Amino acid sequence: MEIEIFTLADFAQDNNSKLTIVGTFDSINARQFPVVHPACTIACRMRFGAKESGEHAMLLRLINEEGKEIIQPIEGNMTIGTPVNGQVNTINVVINFNQLKFEKPGRYSFELYLNNEWKTGLPLFLHQSA
Repeated sequence: MEIEIFTLADFAQDNNSKLTIVGTFDSINARQFPVVHPACTIACRMRFGAKESGEHAMLLRLINEEGKEIIQPIEGNMTIGTPVNGQVNTINVVINFNQLKFEKPGRYSFELYLNNEWKTGLPLFLHQSA
């Protein structure tokens, strides 16, 4: 399995296997904490080879610097079919978040696991501005 895209964005959408992503970012500035970010999206595109066909469990976590989860982990299962003519299968995953609350400035991380194995992470920096 290869992760082609794993990003945080203002908006993302899967249109018939075409992934549209608008406004990727890794920082949020706020005057006061706690702060609530109104909306954002994790966009992910994964590529699976023929030997990787079958069931896969996915887990997405959002954690703070201490490793504490700040939202309930998002879990799901996906079935990857056998590619036609030896090609590969791709899957787009779009996860929307509304009203994410951050208690303090610092480094937060989105972590992606597949079949209980860490695959990639994505930092999100919260800064206090004047």
